[in-house]
Amino acid sequence: MKNGFIYLLVASLLFSYNSIGNYENHKEITSIEYLLNKRIEIMNDFLYGSKSVDDTKILKENLSVIEADKLLDNDVDILYKVIDNPTDYELALNVKVDKINTLNETEEGMDINANLSWRMSGYDGEFDLVKNYDIKCIELEDKMYLTELKYNN
Repeated sequence: MKNGFIYLLVASLLFSYNSIGNYENHKEITSIEYLLNKRIEIMNDFLYGSKSVDDTKILKENLSVIEADKLLDNDVDILYKVIDNPTDYELALNVKVDKINTLNETEEGMDINANLSWRMSGYDGEFDLVKNYDIKCIELEDKMYLTELKYNN
């Protein structure tokens, strides 16, 4: 009876340790998913909404709430080019962090390598893509901003 109780305690300890490991990056996952989904929302509103003269100014203002540095400038430039040269693009509906491979905290913020699961819509319907990205974030005045989103082949 005593051995059975000890085995039960050891098994419980192992299962609880594995469960805790799954939640260790919960805050980072929530932050990254929020920023990336907000980015999708802003870009889709710009690309698929009605256009006015003020839209380009509003686009940069909206993106600057979640992006900074090179990523902000790059996204604005790309979106202007897409508007000037329209074509069909697959629509990103949302994104989730599938797995964080590495997370390094820096003085400015975080450097993350993660697998992102993108929910997309195209001519053939909705589908999911999982791709690996290097993500950099900075923290300014207690607020997180995306500064780099680099796809890894």
